[in-house]
Amino acid sequence: MTDSHDPRPRPTDPPSTPGAERPLDGPPAAFTLDLPATPPAGTVPPLPPPARGVSAAGAAKPPFSRRRFLGVAGGVAGAAAAGGGVWAAMVRDSVDGVAIPTTTTTTPATTTTLAGGSLVPVDQRIIVVMEMAGGNDALNTLVSNDGAYRSARPNLAIAESDLLSLGGTDWGLHPSLAGFVPFWENGSMAAIAGSGMQDQSRSHFKAMDTWWSGVPDGGAQTGWLGRWLDATLEGENDPLRAIALGGGSPALVGMNTLATVVRSPATFTLRTMDGANNDALVAAFLATAGLLSSVNEMAAAQYAIPSTLDAIEILASVSGGGEGDTAIGDGNTATSLLQTAAGIIDLGIGTRVITVGINGFDTHANQAGNHANLLADVGDGISAFYDTLEASGHADKVMVVTTSEFGRRVAENGSGGTDHGSGGCQFVFGPQVAGGQVVGDYDFAGLRQGDIPTILDTRSVYSAALDWMGGPTDEILGGTHDRLGLLSA
Repeated sequence: MTDSHDPRPRPTDPPSTPGAERPLDGPPAAFTLDLPATPPAGTVPPLPPPARGVSAAGAAKPPFSRRRFLGVAGGVAGAAAAGGGVWAAMVRDSVDGVAIPTTTTTTPATTTTLAGGSLVPVDQRIIVVMEMAGGNDALNTLVSNDGAYRSARPNLAIAESDLLSLGGTDWGLHPSLAGFVPFWENGSMAAIAGSGMQDQSRSHFKAMDTWWSGVPDGGAQTGWLGRWLDATLEGENDPLRAIALGGGSPALVGMNTLATVVRSPATFTLRTMDGANNDALVAAFLATAGLLSSVNEMAAAQYAIPSTLDAIEILASVSGGGEGDTAIGDGNTATSLLQTAAGIIDLGIGTRVITVGINGFDTHANQAGNHANLLADVGDGISAFYDTLEASGHADKVMVVTTSEFGRRVAENGSGGTDHGSGGCQFVFGPQVAGGQVVGDYDFAGLRQGDIPTILDTRSVYSAALDWMGGPTDEILGGTHDRLGLLSA
């Protein structure tokens, strides 16, 4: 179980000497329900859920459904509703095929004409942040025509004849990113070269802290998205307003808001031992989570029960964990996680922020084939994601931003890979993105200890994203940052 005040992993970081880095470990195959790091005034201080669900040797029974939960609980839930409003969120009619519609008031101040002439209210927009964990090799992803690139990588440099040309520029894409090309051609994708946080560490976890928090020294206890969620919170906390798929939850940590963290959508279930009486266990849960205890820790655990069960039921409907539901996402690939995200968006349950965490980008050895497969998953996944959103009528609502904690060193190493570096690259997708442009550059003439220097602050990308979401922006990110012209007028 992670510490509620700082849920980020804290293993011993490897030395930052080039070639001596330890590969990034993957996340645990479990789920958590992120709760606020510090309670709002006058409320019960929340704690992590007391358990992660029950599993045992032998055949596992199907996960509880919210239908069964409410069917058994009926009268008790009604009586408990008077005890602090804990049950209000649980009894929402947002599952069983009928989602609560998002109610908005559209005014000229809160709508913008997007590509295709659609009017999308600001409070219906959704940001999806893809976190490519491990340190993506920017130089082989968004490829420069600078000769220094090929000189430093006699074996790993992408052949010019294999590059996917970004028309109107001297840049190219890795051949596995064919899925990005249509976005470039229709003007809904922009690329950023040389981005990062100034003076960031080559340690995975220290660098992740700065990217997740949006604070240069990584000392913040909240994430950049968590602070935005705090600032825009109205009414009761809803843990489905922000969802992390596959990892990346620290970016969502706020002081007052809840977020649901799903390490693996296919296994995000509450399971019981073979032979257990599910209905009796549901009733026991309800009895446990009745009128709130006067003891803070117990009340926090009680509060987590309905939210957790609600999240399990809703997410099961789009990830294959429920009874009789058709799976959309089937694993922790970018493609499957993004399809789960598309299903969540289509449910219309008020989700505003989704992070998608994928691993494997720490390519110290045998990079060529592994990196090609990873990028193919990302490129095909984003393409399929927008295809699904287009079919469901939600494409104009969604912006996608890619991140990775650092780039790789310019020179290849002796193991067919690259070591931890500095400046990286990012991509932004969406109907209001000022696409068809590469912002920034790789400064091969100004290398710092063999690294591409960071010339653009990633908080500029964050700022453009939060502006598109309706703000606030500058107060969330600790100052004003150049928006880099990433949004169309």
